[in-house]
Amino acid sequence: MLYLVYNPVITITMNTNTPKVLLLIIIGVLVVNLAFNLFGSGKTLREAVKNLENARKGIDTALLQLGNAQTRLDSIQANLDRQREVIKGIYVRTELMDLEKKVKDARNKAQADSIKERIANLKDFQPADSTIIPIVNL
Repeated sequence: MLYLVYNPVITITMNTNTPKVLLLIIIGVLVVNLAFNLFGSGKTLREAVKNLENARKGIDTALLQLGNAQTRLDSIQANLDRQREVIKGIYVRTELMDLEKKVKDARNKAQADSIKERIANLKDFQPADSTIIPIVNL
């Protein structure tokens, strides 16, 4: 039979304060972690807020620039509309002048043809008496 003998050298003695010390160490680590999260991330949060504020200012500036650009575009569009009306007026007046010229040219051609026809008729005509004074070229 085998007998177990109690050997006091091999046994590890446990202090009754060890669980309290471990608990205090764990609580200390948690407090340090909590403090780091609160104060360490506060700086990060301030930086994030500062970055967001800078982004908002940038967006406000961009919106102002877009508003100014829109105003300029509206002004340019109004000028283009006025120029379009001026060009349309010039086009209409030019068309009217062209039509008037065509009518005038047609009348002049008709008159010229009429005069040419009368001249051709008069060339064949010989008066019976010689009372016509000859035209002398000067």
